[in-house]
Amino acid sequence: MFTPSVNRLDMPSVLVTGGSGFIGTHLCRYLHDLGHHVISLDIMHTDSHPWECITADIRDNLQFDGIDYIVHLAAQISVPESIDNPDVTLSINVDGTKSVISAAEASGVEKIIFASSAAVYGDCEEIPISERAPLTPQSPYAVSKIVGEELLLRSEIETCSLRFFNVYGPGQSSEGGYAAVIPAFKKAISLGKECTIFGDGTQVRDFVHVQDLVRIIALCLETENLPGEMNVASGKGISLLELVGTLNQLNPEMHPPLFAEERAGDIHTSVADISLLLSTLSVGEMITLKEGLS
Repeated sequence: MFTPSVNRLDMPSVLVTGGSGFIGTHLCRYLHDLGHHVISLDIMHTDSHPWECITADIRDNLQFDGIDYIVHLAAQISVPESIDNPDVTLSINVDGTKSVISAAEASGVEKIIFASSAAVYGDCEEIPISERAPLTPQSPYAVSKIVGEELLLRSEIETCSLRFFNVYGPGQSSEGGYAAVIPAFKKAISLGKECTIFGDGTQVRDFVHVQDLVRIIALCLETENLPGEMNVASGKGISLLELVGTLNQLNPEMHPPLFAEERAGDIHTSVADISLLLSTLSVGEMITLKEGLS
């Protein structure tokens, strides 16, 4: 059972699953600074924080008494790992989500914001990709996110599945999942090594800075009548070759990139239509890629 240790009566309490991860840490800090009572639930906590931290697996028998909102980030996020070990991915991402929903319904939680992914779209013919695009998953990871969205739609709780495109920013591991191309490139540059591009570099991505992402999640918590699914992105596409060019402007000493075989499950072009996001929330100015890389 979760019992708030800090009484912030003027702000709702928010539980963040995966709260010690890259996005989760940024989100917990942002919500805490806004005045929310924040509880991070993660399988492991390595640092001390001013918010409450609970160490647990989302597949455990959970209780969320006293929690107003949940942001469900916890997941196995690596596409290659999901292909190698699909059962583990489905256990964490599907069974874990079912566990979170069941506990939330039993505890009277008012709202769940779910971290879905642009991976649900696969390779779309129509670019930019709107929420109405067909879902053509190309990996067990993508399938797990589609199932998670469906489970939430069937829930008794108000929910919104946010389809994250390529999130980047401070604290992201260069050893991380599918979307970690920017920290991997920056690490290679810092070590004086070549950046490795899987494929020919014409792949296009839509990068959104983690600070913009957590602002958007916070806005979702305070906004009623959210859509069932919503893209979260910048709405601007950039190829990996263009990304290398931008990094080269900021790091003139960097080496030309190396090219390797394209990875299984990789999507060629992923750019979001963010018209629903902009019409639903007052997002304001977003961080440009060059600003975010500086």
